Amino acid sequence: MVFLAAFGVTLVLLCLMAAALYFGRAPTYRPSRAEVLALLQGVLDGTTTRQRWDLFVGMPLRHDPELEEVRLRCLVLHEGDENTPAAGEGVDGHLFDRAGRSRLRVIVADLQQLIAKDPVYREF
Repeated sequence: MVFLAAFGVTLVLLCLMAAALYFGRAPTYRPSRAEVLALLQGVLDGTTTRQRWDLFVGMPLRHDPELEEVRLRCLVLHEGDENTPAAGEGVDGHLFDRAGRSRLRVIVADLQQLIAKDPVYREF
């Protein structure tokens, strides 16, 4: 009798797990341009956390090619490449030093221009 109870409970749990996997969807990271702009402005004023920055820099954004270019520029700022050095560590809650934040301001300005020329869609 104990075997049947354990078998029944296990069967129910497996069925629930199979249903969750079948009907659930994979987690995605699809930030909008405005969300990325808020994140970058948070880096400039020191309110963005290291975890949010690392998620943005480390996760490819395949849903928006222009936003992916912005992310790649931020990645070069964060890690550097053969032409430009990585930005230095900041102090007092900032992720980057003053030179890194000034390089980030250029990226923010370009993203603001990209958002400004983005067409506005309205659903009726």
